[in-house]
Amino acid sequence: MEISPHESLDLTLNYMSAIAQRQNLTSANIANAQTPGYTAKSVSFADLLQGSSPFETRLSHKMGSQLSNMSTDSGVSVDLQKELIDLQKNMLFYSMVSRRASSIVTNIKAASQVGR
Repeated sequence: MEISPHESLDLTLNYMSAIAQRQNLTSANIANAQTPGYTAKSVSFADLLQGSSPFETRLSHKMGSQLSNMSTDSGVSVDLQKELIDLQKNMLFYSMVSRRASSIVTNIKAASQVGR
C-alpha cells in the first residue's frame, strides 16, 4: 500500500511528536530518580500514536525493542542505566525519523520542479 507524500509527512510529524513526548518522560524519570516514592514511568510509541502502524513496527524491530509492551507506570524505582539507554534509543529514533522527513521534503521539492 502506497501512501501520499502528504500522508507520509503527517505520519513522520506524528512520530516526531511521540519521540518528543517520550524524551520528556525519560527526562522526568531521571530528574526524579532520587525523589522518595517516585516510580519510573514509561510510554509506548503505539500508545502515543493511538494504535500501531507498519512504520512503528519496522522501527521497533530495527531497534530491537518491544515498544508496544511498555507500561505507563512500572511501579519500581528509576534505574538510571535503563533511562540513559532509553535516551540513546530515542536519539536513534529521532535520527531515523528526521532523515525520513528530510527525504520526504526533498522528494516533494523535486516533484515541484518537474516541468519547469
